[in-house]
Amino acid sequence: MESGVRSMSPLLRVILRRNLIFRDLYAATSRRCSVYLNVYNDRDPAPIFFDKTVQDILKRVAGMDLKKVFKQRLDEKELKPPRYEFFTHEELQAHMEDAKKKAWKILQMPPVLKERQPIKEVLSKDPALTGYDTCKHVFTDITYGLSDRKRLIVVRDLDGTLRQASWEERDRLNQVYFPQPGRKLTRPKIFLEENFKDVLERQEYEFVLERACAQFEPDDPEYHRITSRVYEAIEANRLYHMLLSTRHYGPLCFYLAWHKKIDNLLVSLIQNERLESCADIVRLYQLIHTDCKSVALNLDPQQHLEFVKAYVEHDALQQPQLQLAIQVYQDMVQEQQEYHKDIKKAHGV
Repeated sequence: MESGVRSMSPLLRVILRRNLIFRDLYAATSRRCSVYLNVYNDRDPAPIFFDKTVQDILKRVAGMDLKKVFKQRLDEKELKPPRYEFFTHEELQAHMEDAKKKAWKILQMPPVLKERQPIKEVLSKDPALTGYDTCKHVFTDITYGLSDRKRLIVVRDLDGTLRQASWEERDRLNQVYFPQPGRKLTRPKIFLEENFKDVLERQEYEFVLERACAQFEPDDPEYHRITSRVYEAIEANRLYHMLLSTRHYGPLCFYLAWHKKIDNLLVSLIQNERLESCADIVRLYQLIHTDCKSVALNLDPQQHLEFVKAYVEHDALQQPQLQLAIQVYQDMVQEQQEYHKDIKKAHGV
């Protein structure tokens, strides 16, 4: 075995050593999976999420792999037969630009909003109507063109109380009169606990997130609960790449940065030699947590390695693991440079 390792090129040796170190690193890193009942607590994430700088960062780190964006999905839509055409170089470039525009629409991220508060507004109380009927009466304004949020829906309870409909009642009535594609009146069985755990164990993360987007509003407590559990499962298994080039990778990064859990993601990015994405994630962290120590240094994010090192030194929760990952990366880069020098020298350059 030792003679086999010695016979390898310097570049192959450093790659092998890097993989072994990262294997031990992941084995040593604890896997935490906590479920947040109120994912974003009392602070509203929407102003930060919709900030142009944050949106640009999330789009960059998500990437755009056209094969993955336009892959076949389990959306019950009829598949069209493939069509083949011959293009000139200019026509091909024009079609590629059209494909990228369509891809950006598909990659439009679900909004990150604060969890909505229950509706408890009582309009009037009429005790004389107590016992008038055996069921509640619901009154819905079905005027065409109104927003589902602004539509007037009120409920007359059995005790005569007239109140604004709860969010659950509003969602159900809006779906009855103005059905949304993919949304069901009853909660899909995939979100029942026994089924949900099975789907997570099978790592069907993108499918669950797409189903949650179709069924719930982005400020629904149930949407927050489901997405946070999916994000925590991805974090626990270090499977961030499964959401790359999907519209859910950006919200995943935002969630991890919000809860100060970007260290394992940074290790994964360093392992895959994506230093630019590492710097973007650190910049996202600083935009969310403006009181972190690395902000005061005012370093240039374009100096990717130094920018990430500053975060590791001052703010990282898993500093030893990140320092080791950076050291391995630097050793590999140095080995690569020496290897290319030897190649050029052998060819007389």
